[in-house]
Amino acid sequence: MKEPAGRWLGSLILALSLSAVILAWIIIGASWYLNSSWFVFTRNAFSDLGGPRSCCPQLYNYGLMAVGALIVAAGIAMGRASQSLLEAWGSAYLALAGVFLGLIGYYYEGTRPHVFVSTWFFIQMDVALALLSAGLARRGSSLARLSLIVALEAFPVAALIGVLVGWPSAATLEAYGVVLIDFMVLVVSYEYYRQYRMERAA
Repeated sequence: MKEPAGRWLGSLILALSLSAVILAWIIIGASWYLNSSWFVFTRNAFSDLGGPRSCCPQLYNYGLMAVGALIVAAGIAMGRASQSLLEAWGSAYLALAGVFLGLIGYYYEGTRPHVFVSTWFFIQMDVALALLSAGLARRGSSLARLSLIVALEAFPVAALIGVLVGWPSAATLEAYGVVLIDFMVLVVSYEYYRQYRMERAA
């Protein structure tokens, strides 16, 4: 088992994760507001806000790159805090997912690699958070067990909804994915924060 990396590490993980979640929704909300004359949640995709039709695609695309950088930093910090191979692999996938989020901004809507990097961002985030949740669940975290269940059921539930009733738009499916990612990221980061507080109190 690793020695504690310092009193700052748990707080850093939580701060980076919160910043990524908040900034992502600020970017989406601001871009949506500025393009409200044509963007419709039930018809469009969020990536349209960074495409040629957008009034200010740089806001959305550079914003995704900034959020991606925060996720990479959070993944590195979680790797430093990891105490098992599950957590180490999960943190590596999290950092890689952050790179792919940045690539969504670089390969914006209308470019050839856009669908590939967008799809793999969601896949890598789910894999990362499943591994991190499993690692933390092995430490005895009931919240992490709940996060693991969410990670394992996210894609099957999305597919089932798609088959039974259909998703009205790419944006609704993306919002579903982002909300679940936010939940799992906050659970995992809080658990790292809590673990360090417990170690300091011991």
